[in-house]
Amino acid sequence: MSVRSAIRRAPLLTLAAALALLKSVQFAIDSTALLTVDSTGFIDNALRFGFLPERSYFYGYLIRIFALSIHSLRAIVAMQVVMGGITSWLLGFALLKYLRVRASIAIAAALAFACDPVQIVYEHLVMSETAAMFAMAIFLVAACGYLEAPRLWRLVALSFAGIVLVGMRLVYVPLTLATAVLLPLAAYFRSPAWPRPKRSGALFLALAVSCGFTVLFHLGYTHLTGWLAGREPAYHYKTGFFLVSAVAPIVRVEEADDPAVARAIAEQNLSPFPLAKRAFRTTQLWSPQGFAARLRTAFNGDERRANDAAQRLAHAAILRDPAGFLKLGIYTWFDFARRLRGLPWVLRWEIGSGSHPQLGPHDIDTIRAAFGTDVANQNLLQTPSRRYAMLGSVWYFFLLASPFLAGLGLWMRPRDNRTASLMAALFFLWSWLLLIATCLGTPVVLRYLHPFSFTGLAGAAFLAEKMCRRQRARALRPADLERAGMGSR
Repeated sequence: MSVRSAIRRAPLLTLAAALALLKSVQFAIDSTALLTVDSTGFIDNALRFGFLPERSYFYGYLIRIFALSIHSLRAIVAMQVVMGGITSWLLGFALLKYLRVRASIAIAAALAFACDPVQIVYEHLVMSETAAMFAMAIFLVAACGYLEAPRLWRLVALSFAGIVLVGMRLVYVPLTLATAVLLPLAAYFRSPAWPRPKRSGALFLALAVSCGFTVLFHLGYTHLTGWLAGREPAYHYKTGFFLVSAVAPIVRVEEADDPAVARAIAEQNLSPFPLAKRAFRTTQLWSPQGFAARLRTAFNGDERRANDAAQRLAHAAILRDPAGFLKLGIYTWFDFARRLRGLPWVLRWEIGSGSHPQLGPHDIDTIRAAFGTDVANQNLLQTPSRRYAMLGSVWYFFLLASPFLAGLGLWMRPRDNRTASLMAALFFLWSWLLLIATCLGTPVVLRYLHPFSFTGLAGAAFLAEKMCRRQRARALRPADLERAGMGSR
């Protein structure tokens, strides 16, 4: 059987075989686990040396189950390569089944995702990005399944998938809460499969199930976090520091409700890292000279009081200047674009490479004892995945522009298939919700663009499908005219 025939008869099986071969080759070429300064928090969670809920402890449990039991860092890479392969297959599945893209384009998009330099390097990094992408793909495919066949049990399953996604990366909290409301509404007003006749009671029931189980699972997650930490329920215990650092440029002294906070703001503005500078937002969060550290000092090292004060301050700044908050999000997108101009240096640091080590002696000893691997000079290793990431750094420009591409794909999508258009709208909406959450709630970090690979390639597939249809329509038009002329004679 030829490749073309196999694609036509069993595209998903063909794609699965191709991805299995491709991912096996990639793992054979490079199975080295890579670490950055952020990796240590996940490893500490896995080893139970500490509890850092701001570093996904769901991912920490995956490390504990799949890698710590056999004392191998390579097992983390193997786990993530398998996740990457399944995520690629899910992209092809969504394009074929729900978005009605032809098999050749869907398979090409899935293989492009499997070869994405950003995806490949994060399959080797001990970070939660690959697991979060895998969870996001499952969530989006499940959401498409609900829109195609609205059933209450699907909403319950979606609520559970959503909290797993949140457990991998907390940026998805607002997205899962928003989709709990929007999906039942979209299914009621736009899905051809909604039972007829339409009754408002059925919509209210769907909204109650979706919102109720979503809130239930989110409350369960916060209580689980509190139980594991021995503290009050919360997503994590640095939310105030994260938020006030993200909105630092709009923070003013008059918004402080405590003299100690007001002094900290005034002192920070006189320091080398004033709050008004957007470029220092990451510094405000992590540096010993940043605003978060200054707040801790202002409250004599009381982390809880300092975090609560930071959260109140951030909320006051947003309520006082909502337009400035929205502008800050727009400026953040442009800051991402500016960051790409210095991409080689920034990217080296984010993937754990460069001349400066990112792991301390304690981290090196811990990893050697737990996994039997010496990572003392790990930052100097120029592995194939690191070299490929540097060569493919231009892909970040695609990721940054991909939400616009998804919108263009939706605009150009043929309206002859209402279900496919609805699915395209879901991908478009998700892209923009993720972009808004990223730009409004986080500093400028390149790895936050990683999830746009999935939705961006879906948008590219929409465009390719539309272009193929237009080209075919142009090719058929002269033949139709000729046949019409022969018939008239």
